[in-house]
Amino acid sequence: MATSDTRPPSPDDWATEPERRYARRQAALADRYGVDIESRTVETDAAGPIHYLAAGDPDGEPVVLLHGVSTTGATWLPMVSALADDYRVYMPDRPGRGLSGAPSYRGRNLRWFMVGYLVDLFEELGLDQPHVIGNSLGGQQAFLLALDYDCVDRLCLVGAPGGVSREFSLGFRLLTVRGLNRLLFWLNGLGDPLDSAQEQTAQLLVADDSAVAEEFYELLAASSQMPDRTRSLRSLQSEQGSFGRMHQLFDLREELPGIDRPTSFVWGSDDSFWEPAVGRPVAEKMGAEFHELAGHGHMPWLEPGEQTETAVRSFLDG
Repeated sequence: MATSDTRPPSPDDWATEPERRYARRQAALADRYGVDIESRTVETDAAGPIHYLAAGDPDGEPVVLLHGVSTTGATWLPMVSALADDYRVYMPDRPGRGLSGAPSYRGRNLRWFMVGYLVDLFEELGLDQPHVIGNSLGGQQAFLLALDYDCVDRLCLVGAPGGVSREFSLGFRLLTVRGLNRLLFWLNGLGDPLDSAQEQTAQLLVADDSAVAEEFYELLAASSQMPDRTRSLRSLQSEQGSFGRMHQLFDLREELPGIDRPTSFVWGSDDSFWEPAVGRPVAEKMGAEFHELAGHGHMPWLEPGEQTETAVRSFLDG
């Protein structure tokens, strides 16, 4: 159950300077892409205050965009203009990211906690079965919404989604080790936040960063300067594995064919997490569409051109 839908009148009305900085960067990124956003907060039973952005046609079919493990709802803004003319678009910040509350994930039942707040949010917004688009960990959340709550209409996975493999890079697996991940987060925070955002984007998110806006880097930099959110993220990554072995929740392959909803995968050939060969067998067993985008990375809507937007819009339009 969710209650108390409120909207801060302006970015400067947030309680702390890191939040105000992030809210200003969020607004600047929306301006950069000509997206008229509404910034709102809902109090959920599952995870406390959840912030989300809304954009697009108020009477349009609802589309919920779920972000990755270390990004935020606003990182979808470069793609929103491709949807906003006919759809109502919602971009929630997962607990511990963006402007949502920052709970600890320690000791949580991840299968429930990663989506319980979304069920509350859907109830508050009157969303029965919205279209759901997920990137990375957001893709794993989208799978769980479909499997456990049957509250998804069309399901679109943009970029390699969580839930299709427990085989991660060594660097990612080290982030699951308590103590060591504290050191790694500390070392990552020593550099200039803007430089770190640019390096993260080039190494993990895109294959070609020539189209990435400066405002996007500034948003990531502001996100990294929110200490309570960083602690929450570290707690999530500690729960995602044990001494480098990833949580069984990252392998949903046996369950996914049970999703009886139209499904599409949009996967970059140069995705930094898994190559398309990991996803194709999953798509085949699900009877899903599979679009491989040549020369695209893990967040393919940030790449030059409009291949991602075209694939996603075509799928949503049915």
